[in-house]
Amino acid sequence: MGCELKTQVKLDYIQDFEMMFDRMKISRPREASIYYVTLVMDAPKEFSDFLKTAEDLANITRRPLETGRSQLMKNGLIAKVLFANETNENFGREAYLPAHPGAIWETVKHDLKQVVAEETYRAVEHHIATYVDAYHQNFRKYGIKLQRNGNVTLQYSGKWILYGLLSTCLDTKNTLKMQIGGEHLFKAPYFDYFKKFLELDTKIQLLVDTTVDDTIVKQLKSSFGDNVDIRFFAEDISGTVRNYVFGKEIAVNGIKILPEENDEPSYIGTAYVQLEDIEALDSQFKSLWDMAKTVETPKETKVTKTAK
Repeated sequence: MGCELKTQVKLDYIQDFEMMFDRMKISRPREASIYYVTLVMDAPKEFSDFLKTAEDLANITRRPLETGRSQLMKNGLIAKVLFANETNENFGREAYLPAHPGAIWETVKHDLKQVVAEETYRAVEHHIATYVDAYHQNFRKYGIKLQRNGNVTLQYSGKWILYGLLSTCLDTKNTLKMQIGGEHLFKAPYFDYFKKFLELDTKIQLLVDTTVDDTIVKQLKSSFGDNVDIRFFAEDISGTVRNYVFGKEIAVNGIKILPEENDEPSYIGTAYVQLEDIEALDSQFKSLWDMAKTVETPKETKVTKTAK
């Protein structure tokens, strides 16, 4: 008799994410789905374990599975672990971190509901708790396998970091501080994710290195008031540095690198969960914030009616 497949993955789970990834216009959604679901549910450390699940459950071979993994990386649904410090966590040779399944669901559920039967939608919705439980068990609260010790250096896209921040905000309301390049945040799909943070009543300090369109500032201020504060810091001073600090929960310090194949921004950064590291990055952010220029809210234009 052959060796029995030991996995928490089910065909229903693969189909759930295949539908979601298809709505997100991800190429090869089935291959991407089997890799993502296996990563979340089983957290294998070797590619051979991913491959066995893919072959046995979905008849997917090595090359298509590698393509699915590549699509996940390209679309910000996984991040690659480069190395870890001061931690006993074994990431294995297939070292990737998935985006939070709950955050993915939040970004796609309204679109998905328009194209699937109500029964199908409810079934996927019911499964989300299972995915989130497995995610927290395998990747812990912050999605990087670390609790309050050590740090991990990653290669990730702008979408992945926003998914991660959104998932943390879903669980814990706090102040989010972001030092980013405004040219991408204020375009789809980033702007939609950004607004979701604010809809969760998260207070955001946003430090951008490009000028911000007055219409966008006006829209944000009109909708969210004091929950969002935007300041401008010249790019020739800030360079390619990107920082994210979420209360005392997690901080990421990274730099922007040249994209390999497309215009999707890519970063190398280190995620910290130790309080002293978070406080150090928070202090650096505060110093830059104090030097930055305030972005004024555009004033309403008064329309004078002409008497007939």
